[in-house]
Formats: sequence, structure tokens, C-alpha cells
Amino acid sequence: MTTSGNHVIFIHPDGASPSHFGFARFIDHGPDGRLNWDRMEAAGVYLGHMEDQLGGTSNGGAVTHATGAKVYAESFGFEQGNLPITSLDGSNNTIVEAAIQAGKVTALVQSGAIFEPGTAAFVAKTEEIVNPNGSRVVPRAQAAEIAKQVIESGVNFIFGGGELNLLPVGVAGFHGTAAQYDALSTSSSVRPSQNLIELAQSLGYTVVYTKDQLDSLINGAVLPEKVLGVFAPIHTFNDRAEEQLAAADLPFYSPTAPAIAEMLTAAQRLMEAHPSFDKGSITIVEEEGTDNFGNNNNAAGTLEALRRADAAIGVALDFVERHPNTLVITAADSDAGGLQVRDPLASDRPVGSISNNPIDGTSGRNLPTDGVTGVNSLPFLSAPDQNGDRFRLSIAWAGLPDFSGSIVSKAHGLNAERLPATLDNTKIYELMYETLFDTEIASRLPDQIKTAPRSNQPTGNVIFIHPDGSTPSSFMALRNIDQGPDGRLNWDKMTKAGVYLGHMENQLTGTSNAGAVTHATGTKVFNESFGLEEDNTPIRSASGKLGYTILEEAIESGKATALIQSGHIGEPGTAAFAAATTNRDGNTIRARDKTAEIAEQVIRSGTQVILAGGEVYLLPKGTLGFHVTAEIDARFSDAEDRPTQNLIELAKSLGYQVVYTKDQLLEAARTATPATKLLGIFAANHTFDDRREESLGLNTDAPLPLYVSTAPTVAEMLAATLEIVGKSDDGFFVVVEEEGTDNFANNNNAIGTIEATRRADAAIGVAMNYVDQKDPNTLVITAADSDAGGMQVFQFAPYTRPAGNFDASNPNLADTQPEVPFINVNRTTTNTSRVFLDGPEGSTATPGQPWTAFGSVNSVDGPMGNFGIAWAGTPDFPGSIVTKTYGMNADRLTSTVDNTGIYGLMYTTLFGIDPMVLAQRGEVLVGTEGNDSTLPGQSTVPGFDGRVSTVFTGAGNDEVDVAITGGFDNTIFTGSGADVVYAGSRDVITGGSGSDQIWAIDGGQNRLSGMAGDDAFIIGSTGNRALGGAGNDIFTILGGAGTNHLNGGDGADQFWLVSEPGDRPAAKQFVMDFTAGQDLVGLRGVAFVDLGFSQVGADTLLSVSGVAVGHFTNISASVLNNQSNFALV
Repeated sequence: MTTSGNHVIFIHPDGASPSHFGFARFIDHGPDGRLNWDRMEAAGVYLGHMEDQLGGTSNGGAVTHATGAKVYAESFGFEQGNLPITSLDGSNNTIVEAAIQAGKVTALVQSGAIFEPGTAAFVAKTEEIVNPNGSRVVPRAQAAEIAKQVIESGVNFIFGGGELNLLPVGVAGFHGTAAQYDALSTSSSVRPSQNLIELAQSLGYTVVYTKDQLDSLINGAVLPEKVLGVFAPIHTFNDRAEEQLAAADLPFYSPTAPAIAEMLTAAQRLMEAHPSFDKGSITIVEEEGTDNFGNNNNAAGTLEALRRADAAIGVALDFVERHPNTLVITAADSDAGGLQVRDPLASDRPVGSISNNPIDGTSGRNLPTDGVTGVNSLPFLSAPDQNGDRFRLSIAWAGLPDFSGSIVSKAHGLNAERLPATLDNTKIYELMYETLFDTEIASRLPDQIKTAPRSNQPTGNVIFIHPDGSTPSSFMALRNIDQGPDGRLNWDKMTKAGVYLGHMENQLTGTSNAGAVTHATGTKVFNESFGLEEDNTPIRSASGKLGYTILEEAIESGKATALIQSGHIGEPGTAAFAAATTNRDGNTIRARDKTAEIAEQVIRSGTQVILAGGEVYLLPKGTLGFHVTAEIDARFSDAEDRPTQNLIELAKSLGYQVVYTKDQLLEAARTATPATKLLGIFAANHTFDDRREESLGLNTDAPLPLYVSTAPTVAEMLAATLEIVGKSDDGFFVVVEEEGTDNFANNNNAIGTIEATRRADAAIGVAMNYVDQKDPNTLVITAADSDAGGMQVFQFAPYTRPAGNFDASNPNLADTQPEVPFINVNRTTTNTSRVFLDGPEGSTATPGQPWTAFGSVNSVDGPMGNFGIAWAGTPDFPGSIVTKTYGMNADRLTSTVDNTGIYGLMYTTLFGIDPMVLAQRGEVLVGTEGNDSTLPGQSTVPGFDGRVSTVFTGAGNDEVDVAITGGFDNTIFTGSGADVVYAGSRDVITGGSGSDQIWAIDGGQNRLSGMAGDDAFIIGSTGNRALGGAGNDIFTILGGAGTNHLNGGDGADQFWLVSEPGDRPAAKQFVMDFTAGQDLVGLRGVAFVDLGFSQVGADTLLSVSGVAVGHFTNISASVLNNQSNFALV
């Protein structure tokens, strides 16, 4: 139903970043699942600075959302000096006050107390009080006054906690006695002088106190027009650390209080019945638990709060279905705790600690991570991915405070497309106001999002820029330093933004090599892949081509190509587009460590322009070069690092002109022709030195440089490259990686990370200028594959520093100070860990070399102060990654994008067709409702030849034989019934609800899924992944079978790894989810004394008479080594 007035629902999951939502996605839906938040239409990077500081406060941020005005950090509805705020509409009203005056229906929904600013600041204003003794009462501390103003505001429906703040001293309430409440507080700032519940009733409010009462109310025959829900003494949650809650035996949330999704459902039911609903409505929703649990570094509590926030978003999206003239918009104002997901982890041991901002090789700064019940507890377990695999993870934190963070706003419904790819926090009000009142208002500042010229061809060029390891927080640090918080980077000016999901086939965190392979092929791969599957066979790309990357298809089609890298030539961010190496092939050597082999493949690939560091990997041992000295030659002695032939001479023989410096590059580009082949080698190894600040001597009088002075930046490399590939008549494909953003961040080197981000952003500017000035038929797309280090921008202001800090009472960081500032992290009943902040010279201080702070350029409102950098740790995390696009097809970027989607968008632009369409061009064949067969002479599936077909057999007991035809690349759905399927090669086979038999004897590399029922898998080939699904499934491995991955799913499953006496498989089988005491390992002709159990990390290797037959993931040898786990016949 479309009403004459529009509707707005603002949902504020306070403190929540994409990393927070990633945590909830992994646990509840698996990495391939999607949250309601993911399904929203538009995404934008949110910038939340205040009038006087770089980070948002809960109260100041809420005031900005309510008025569209920048305010000082302590504001609760007034400017400094207790002056009135002028909203963006020119009035002194908040948007909710304007809605009330316009006769629209209004609601405030809050999981915290009624005074929480995320909702209360939309209707309440409190001044700063200075007492006669000079002490201050900050505005947000005046809880009773705020609560009174909320009650008196005229909002129709007010739901939250906070009965304590509604009752005078000495008055009992529904949730507590007078004595209990007086024990909590008798302060006049907290307790009102009058009974505000009675006041609410006198103003016409119906008051409810529990979920049951609320449910009864909304199911009544007559629905009231004003309702006050008071669901807890203070918050509806208990926001302390896990260990503290366990000691007090307290739940995360009150069991009698409704969740905010239930509150929102009730509010919508009441609003829709309200006589003024046709005029429009506005609802402000805050899940405060995401912030408060995050600030206590309580991972399990944060997870529960995230679930509740996402459920509320789902309720709002359903409202849009009923009322299409509705805008749903979400945003936090800061990042609570800097949450990061850490994996992979062992299943049978408590989560440990991670290194944080080390200054030497010791573990003195290691910090504890969270498991399911806090520090030193067992890890969380994800929901299954599309292959049925589950992943164990822990949670790392950057500290207890709120950080400026990597916040992403999302929008859905009416006007969602107006959400910019980078937005100031004032934009939230602007979009809400324009939707609610259907009136354009002036922005605080121009958005500065660039509009690319319109493309005019069906295909175009692609420039993929990979600022490895970078997040919105990385760009925020750079923006503050170079532009100020109101300035904009090139990255900020790109057209579209989407939250990037980078999980691999076998872990949640993207690796540099496997992430690059996915970008290059559109295919999920295992974490150690460098262009090959886990069994070292070729990867089939999303376009359907076996063993081809997008770059190789571009070369084959005659397009110009280039690989640009600030690291060495073998870095996977670029090299994985042109090279593929075997992994642990008869040895322990990882694929990505075969640097010389990778470098040779890159040079032989036919790529026209190759620019990078890494001369040492191109020269045989003992050969000196332009950059390689005798000392460097001696340092690189691994056989995998040094080729047996001179690869620079090889390049010359293949027609490459070789350059070694920036000056030589610029000259070569100036004189280039369309046929020019150019190899630039600008350093012995990387073009940067990615060690810690202290190792580089940045805290001394003799600092070492971050980058090689004679090497060009990636921006300069790209500009020179475009002079060459831009001459191609057939278009071009260019891959650019700034590797320093990852390597410096993994060493928690803040100044190096910021310099690398600066260089990446300059390259983005070069690419965007090419679109604007040279060829509009060009897509620029950027993405990292993981979050390196979990960087966070931090200021103490407006709060005092934790005890033990230098100048603890002063929230403002001076330019220098004699001690390193710190914040507390992951407190428990005993933990006192600290996160030490980075400045430009690192995180040390000596009498002669004090700690120094980063300085910000002023905003348009004035000085922003100094800041430091906090880290969650040294690893890569799944993190808060945002991909952005500009130019041709930029609008096709979705608000949440899987890493395979990067390939898809690039491929569509380069070749004019969606690769998935290309891959699925085979026939779609449908069987009958009865018993189908594909056997020759008996076929009920006309046209079936077993090659690149999609087959639906439907009901009945069906038999599909791909193997008999030597078939391949089919997608087969057998539906219900007891079906039999014989797989060929690279088939995707999905059984249905019956008990099916799935054979994989010939061919291999199939994906086999039994789904429901008691299914039987008979496997004699290699490279298959078999998922039993629900039911008691049996996996029979035939003699001679190669490596396969077996996942039983739910039920009591059997894994027959030796199916006939003496007939063992040729290679070990990976059993991914063995459950001791439920599943069985079958071994025929084997005695228990013949078995060997070896611990391999978190896994167990099972041997029969010394020969490995099974690799059991996430189970210890001590648990598997029990005869009750085996069927020995």
C-alpha cells in the first residue's frame, strides 16, 4: 500500500562495522549466506567526525543524525555555549520534531535505556551544567531530564528500558523495588523529581512492561495511538565482559523484554493502525547492545546484539514490501572495540593470543582473543558454507573504546540510490528529510562524488587496483593527514561502493595468493592456491574456460595487458593473473614460495607491460644486477627464489625493453609505440622496506626510507603504462597492486601503511582521470582481499585517558609526549592488557626521542587535534573491506559483493558478456515426473550427451549416467526419489530428498551433494568434494582413489576409507567434519593395532600400517584414537 506521505526507518546498530556484521554472517549463515543488512540496495562509506574531533560520540553523532548539523563531541542537542542548533532545514527542530509538527506518526525503538542518545537525541536537548565549584555535568549525564523530555515529546510510540530514570527516589516500579532502585542511584541527574510513568499515562500513553504485555496489546481489538514500553530497569541487556556476566550468572538480554525486531514489529502494527499513518511516518531504531558489548570487548554479547539488529533490519525490509514509498537507512556512528574475526583455529583447544604492534621479536605485546565464553575459551563455529564446511574462529579487538572506524551506511527502498559512495554523517539527516517531506535541502558540503562520462561502446577497458590489506580506516588515516576529515581522496570520489566478502574455499580470511586467484578466475579456491586446485589440477574459471585467467583471455583476444606492482614481480596480487604453480607437490614447498618459477611464468605470459620490483628473483645465484649487489645476492639463497637462467635476458629475447628507474620508465613511455613490450624492474626485492618503524630507525636521528627513492610509485607506473596500452585498438586490461598497504600493516607500521595508502590513492586518481579525459569506456575497480592488521584511528577526546597513561586527565594528544599512550583491551576479571598507539615514529619513547602523534588537517569547522593508530594485531583478518567502482559499468556493483564478483564485473566490461552466462550456455534438459534414465536407448531426457548441460530429472527414481559418455561440466538436479548418478568430470550433482547413490569413478573434480536422505557415495577418482547433507550417509572410497574431500553433514555418517581388504586408496582422503561418538570410520581387513594417529596442527592423520589413508580436520589424535570410532570388519 502506498500512502500519500512517505515513511522513513532509521536503524542505528551502534558501533557496528562490516567486520561486526561479518562475524554474525559467519556464525548464523555461513560465509556464503547473507544477512538482511547484506540485502540492502545501496552502500556508502560513512564519515562520522564531529565539529571538534575526528571520531563520533554516541550523543554527538545522534544529534547530527537528528539535525544534519555538525556539533561538538559532548553535545546533546545544543552547540557549545548552550546555543541552539540550526538544522539543515534552517529550523531549530530535529527531524522527529518536524515530523510531529507535520502530523506524521513517530516511534522511538531502543534496546538500551530511554535516555540513550541514539533515539533520545531526536527529541531531547540538555545543556552543559557548570556547578559553583567549577565541576561540569556533561549533557548526556542528565538521564532523568532526557527521559522526561522524551515522554513529553509527543512521540507516538516509545519503546526501551530505563524504568530507573522514570521513577523518583523511593518509588517502586514493575522491574524493581524502591530499595533496589535507590541502591542503584539516588542522584538527581539519574532520578526524576516526579513520576514520569504517571506523567506518560496522563499524556495518554498506554504503558507496557514485558514482551507478553506488548504482544497482547497489539493483538487487541482496539489499538492505542500512544504507547510507552518500559522493558527493563536500565538497559534490556547486561553489558559487561563475558567473565563478569558468568560470575554474576547474568544473561546477555532480559528474557522478559522484547528484542528490537519485536519492538519494531509492534510499532509498525500500531503505526499502520494510526489514523495519521497516511501522512507518513518516521521510526528511529537503535540496537545499543552492539556498542555496549563491543566496548566491553564481549564477543558473544556483541554477536547476540548483531543478530537482533539484523532481525530489525529484516522487519524494516518487510515494511518496504508493504509500503514501497519507504526509505530504510542504517548507520553506526563509530566502531565499538575494533572487532576482527581471526581464523583458522583448532577445534579442541582454547583460543589464544595474537601479536599486537610488536617493537621486537618478543611476545610482550601479545593480546588475548575471545572464544565462545571469553578469553581462553573454545572457538566459535561458523554455519556451513556452500560446500558444507564449517570454520572455527576467535575475535580480536583493537581496544575498549569507540574508534572512527570502517563504518558503512546502507539504504533500501525509496531514494536509496541517493546514498553516496562516501558520505558525511550529515547526509543521514538529509536523505531522511528529503524522503519524509519530499523536499530538497542544501547539503552541509558537496558530496564530491564524481560523475564519470557516459560510456558509448558495448565493451571497454578495465583497470583493477588492489590496495592490498586496506580498509576505510586506512583511507581515513590518510584523509585526516592530507585533506582533513572534510576533504576527499580519489577513492572517496568513486561512484559506487560495496561491502566485499573475501572468504576462501577452506577459510574465512582471504589470503593474498588465493584472493588474487579468485579475482583472476572468478572461482573460490583453497587458501594456498596459486592458480591451481588443491590437487594441483587446473582451475576452471567462471567463464567456463579451463586453466585460463581473465588476463590470459584478454591476451588471447588481442587486448593490451599490464601488471603493475609495488612489491616484487612474484607478488600474487598481480602474478596470479599470469602464473600457476603447484603446491606441496611431493614436498612442503608452498605454491606462492616458488618465486623464481612464478617470475618466469609472468615474463613468458605475453603480458605487454610488466612493472615491479624483484630483480633478485630474475637472476641466477651469483649474478649481480642493476639493483642486486653482492650482499643482496648472498642473502637470497633459497633455490625457489633464484632461477637457473637469467630471466632478464629471457625477457629481452622475448622482445621486452627493460628499465630500472623512474626516469628510464618515463623516457620509455614517452617514445613507446603500440607494439612496445616493457619490463620495469625497480628494486632488488620490493620497492619498499616493510619492517617495523623501530627496525627502520624512524624513532632515531637516522631513519631509513620507506620506499626506494629511484623507483616510480604505482601511480607513476600506471600513468606510464596507460601511455602504452592506451594505444591499443582492441582495448586493455591492467592490474595494479600497492602491496605496501598490506606488508606495512602486517608489521603494524602505521606511517608506512599511510604512505602506501597515499600511493594507492594516487593511482586511483590516475585511473579516474583516464576515464574522464581519455576513454569513458573504461571501468576502474578497487578492492583489497583482507584487512591487514585491523587499523583504527583513535583520539581519547572527549574522555580522559585510562589510568597509567601520561597526562591521564588530559584527553588531547600533544604533538609529542615522553611516554607511549595506550588503551585497555579485552578486560576480564583479571586481564590488564594494553594496546599501545602508533605515531609516525612508531610506538616507543625514550628520553631523547619522545612518542609523536599524527596531526590532522583542519575541517571546515576548525582544528581536529592529533591522533594515534591502534591495531587489532599483525595478521590479516576478513575485516571491513569495501570495493569501489568508477566509469563503465560502475553502477553494476552491488552493495554486498562476493570476491568472485570482482571477476564478473571485470569480465562483463572487457568482453561484453556475463561470464556466468558464458559458462552456462549448455542446454537445459528436463526429465519427466516419473522414473527417468539417460542410458542410451532408454533415455527419457532428450538431447542429453553429458556435456555442459543443466539437467533437472524431478520426481521419481532416476538414473543419470554422465560417465558412460565421458561427459563433463554438467549441473544435475535429481529431485525427490531414490536416484542413481554416475559423475563424469567437473560435474555439480545435487540429489534431492530421497536416498541416492552417487558414483564418481571416472573423471574427477566433481561437486557431489546428497542433500536429504541416507545417501551413498562411491568414489574411485580424484579431486571430488562430497557433501552428505542431512541423513545417515555412507562414503565408500575405492582402491586407487586419489585425494577427495568428504563432508558428512548432519546425521550418523560412515567413511569407508578401506572398502575392501588390502585395497587402499592411492592418496589420503580429507574428512572434514568427523564427529566422534556419532560417525564411524570403516576399514575392511584392518585391525585397530594397525592404525596410527598423528597430530598435524588442529587435525589428525590416520595411517594404516604406516600408510596415510585419512586426514581428519579439526579433531585431535587423542579423540580419534578410540576403537568406538571405527568399524573394523
